[in-house]
Amino acid sequence: MTYATADHLLNGFGAGELAEVAVPDDRTPITAELLRLTIAADPRDDFSDEECATADLAVARIQTALEESGRLLDSYLATRYPLPLSETVIAASPLPRMCSTLALTLLYDDQMPKAVAQRQQQVLDWLRDLAAGRVELAPVVAQTGRVANGPSYSAGRRVFDRDTLREFMA
Repeated sequence: MTYATADHLLNGFGAGELAEVAVPDDRTPITAELLRLTIAADPRDDFSDEECATADLAVARIQTALEESGRLLDSYLATRYPLPLSETVIAASPLPRMCSTLALTLLYDDQMPKAVAQRQQQVLDWLRDLAAGRVELAPVVAQTGRVANGPSYSAGRRVFDRDTLREFMA
């Protein structure tokens, strides 16, 4: 399930930071503008083939980080909510921001600044609270009316219907 996109990362953390951490270590750094164009699938005529190939690798790393972050979110959400969540619920919740933060921490690898590590810890704490029932993902409850592990109600079988009443009256 997709909780965030490369655009979420770009808008949340800026093209400069994202370009810095998304480019593989063995490649020459790219500009924020090139990353922005690559994510938007806009023409990149002003850049060399090597720069464009590096930008494509950076976008691939971003997508991988977003997918891994989404799987982590699913592991917490599945304990309480029926998956997949609707796009409406995702958009109305803090999940895109949480997924973006986790993806950014994956892109940093082992060189994560303290502020980014603190944001990661806040997200993980929130996810633990969500899984434990200490916080709610309110839009999901409002949409579905239930929590995954909560009580379920079903209507019983109809004892009397038109056919059985006819037989009774005959």
